[in-house]
Amino acid sequence: MSIVLLAKQPILDCNQTVYGYELLYRSETATEKWNGDLATVEVMINAFLNIGIDQLAGSNPVFINFTENLIINDLASHFSSSDIVIELLEDIPLTTELKTKIKSLSDRGYRLALDDVTPQLFWEWHEADMIKYLRYIKIDFLSIPDIRDRKKIASVIRSIYPQIVLLAEKVETIEEFNEARYLGFHLFQGYFYMKPQVMKAFEVPSYYLTYVQLIQQIDQKDCDLTNIAKTIQNDLSLSYQLLKLINSPTYQRSERINSIERAVVLLGQEEIKRWLYLLALRETLQHERTEGVDMLVKSSYYRAKMCEYLAQQKVPQLEQEAFLLGYFSQLSAILRQPLDRLMGSLSLDVQIESALKGEPSLLTDIYQLAVSYEQVNWIKIDQLTEKLDLKRAEVYQAYRQANAWTFELLG
Repeated sequence: MSIVLLAKQPILDCNQTVYGYELLYRSETATEKWNGDLATVEVMINAFLNIGIDQLAGSNPVFINFTENLIINDLASHFSSSDIVIELLEDIPLTTELKTKIKSLSDRGYRLALDDVTPQLFWEWHEADMIKYLRYIKIDFLSIPDIRDRKKIASVIRSIYPQIVLLAEKVETIEEFNEARYLGFHLFQGYFYMKPQVMKAFEVPSYYLTYVQLIQQIDQKDCDLTNIAKTIQNDLSLSYQLLKLINSPTYQRSERINSIERAVVLLGQEEIKRWLYLLALRETLQHERTEGVDMLVKSSYYRAKMCEYLAQQKVPQLEQEAFLLGYFSQLSAILRQPLDRLMGSLSLDVQIESALKGEPSLLTDIYQLAVSYEQVNWIKIDQLTEKLDLKRAEVYQAYRQANAWTFELLG
């Protein structure tokens, strides 16, 4: 299990009403070597999957830094133009290839912002005829300490490019805010209002082999979504993030999910592919992998298969529900979040939710029998085996098969 850290800083309008947020990478390791590509990918995964963009920003736009490499590799194409504002970092060189990419992004409706603009940077972009592709220009108040220089650059931009939204960033005091508003800036960001607010969540561990298998499958023209679903189902992290995704406000759906396969079919190949690409890119960029497998994750895999095997004997029509019941039973402990909150974000089938809450049902008895075997509670094992009218040998065989399946997947 890894801790997900993400900071957001409000961007305000002239009335100090929140206009949007800049999302910033944060790490618990102060000495971590900086990797701008990985930082942006982490921000996007954490914002859209682990924490939830609606929880972070509501309907407000989010500004996210993009490096030269991520622009060249067209990472933005995996998001709708309405999802993000692309902040072009000030050190991006205006090569021919990059100019073409920026023009393409603008033509496709993506909103572009140039970050940390100084007079020198503005004139460089102006002479390259690239300002016309921008929606926002962010003027760095800390790097332009003289008010006369700030006034001059703001005046020049307003006169040559009246369509540009001027954003004053690193505004440290209320006096600087009032000055920026007087100079004709439209938006404001800085410590005068609020330091970046760090959001914290916990992420389910994932395993690189799953991404390799999925990438091989998803790019095929005759892609079999059933096989995709089976591969995803073998990875607790991907399964959790898939259900988080499909239950996000973007899809505005009310249907309850009773299987990973159903979630995959509802999203479709292209949507699965875009999120898989982002997750796989993060895996590629990470230099150090966490070794070992958390016991809670192993427990989730065991419970899922044990419940599935028991359901095959008693209620085969609920086999998929039984699998998800065991699969997500440890999420509350893994993510350190209340069960009710997690269920609200996943919209699981009602029967699964009821069993997770411990409400009386056949699925609940199956789940409790799986847990009893895990905890070696022989009294409860005997009681539930008799209640479910199962043979001891059948239950023991299910237990052995579930453990063998878990060991085969995770070692």
